[in-house]
Formats: sequence, C-alpha cells, structure tokens
Amino acid sequence: MYETDEEIARLQRLLNDSMSKAGSHVRSIFSPDHWLSARQVCGFMQGVKQVSVATVNSKEEPRVAPVDSVLFHGKFFISTDMRSFRARHLQKNPHMSLTYFESADPVIIASGKADFVNKDDPDFASLDSEWVKTYGQSILKLSDMVVFIRLNALTMLAYSLHPERFPS
Repeated sequence: MYETDEEIARLQRLLNDSMSKAGSHVRSIFSPDHWLSARQVCGFMQGVKQVSVATVNSKEEPRVAPVDSVLFHGKFFISTDMRSFRARHLQKNPHMSLTYFESADPVIIASGKADFVNKDDPDFASLDSEWVKTYGQSILKLSDMVVFIRLNALTMLAYSLHPERFPS
C-alpha cells in the first residue's frame, strides 16, 4: 500500500462525510454495517483495476468508458492520451466520476475534480510502474502524449455485501 496513516485518515473522513451527506435512498442501500473503511478500500485497490469513468462533453452529454485505474496515496489515477476525447472533456470541465464494481461486491464510487499529472511530475514514474507491473511495459510506449489524470474526490462511497472479506 502506498497510503500513509495520514492519507488513510483523510480518506476515512471523506468516506464518513460522504455517507453522512448521502440521500436516504443511498443510505438505505449502503447501510453502515456494509461500509468499507478507508484501510479496506486501500488494501483492495492495490495495483491496476478496471473502473468506469464518467465525464461530460462540450454539449454536457455524459460519457462513460472502462479504463485502468490505480489508487495511489489515497487518490485514484487513470491514464490517457492528451489527444483523447476524455482529456479534452476534462480540460474544459474537470468534473469526473469513477466507479469500481464487481458483481456489486464491492462497489466504490468517487466523484470530484480531475487534474493532469504530466511526465515531469514526481509521481509519474511511480504511477507508470504500476502499469509496467500489470502490462509489462510503460504507458509511454503507447503514446508520447500520455498523461495520468488524478481524481481529487469530493465524495466517495465504499460498500460491500460481505465487508468481512476485506482485511482492515
């Protein structure tokens, strides 16, 4: 795990705050005895995982696509080419949502604002190493215009039908 105790505590505050502000319908589905802790989320989300990412285009039409993601220091990162529609959408409107789900157990949903992590960022090499572990090569081999996009979550929910399956 890359997360420090301080980062896990910040993520736990975000999870708690998000659930306290969630609507009654969400709270009826995501009951407290099924919430995942920040430590459980961080432990589970090690390595590259596939998620659905939602953005909006210039006409404010929603766009959702499956992408690779990594949780790094308590924040989600995805990779893309700067010429992609996703990157262009996020440059105009940085709001983004991300959902991990596997047969609804677990479900992790995060929404917030995106920013770009370029090749000269100190975190780029560490993030790229996760792609190398998974795919055997750097994402830089795919494109000279590749970037990571960091989701600075403003809300986050984490749920499991069987939270005991996720070590804390």
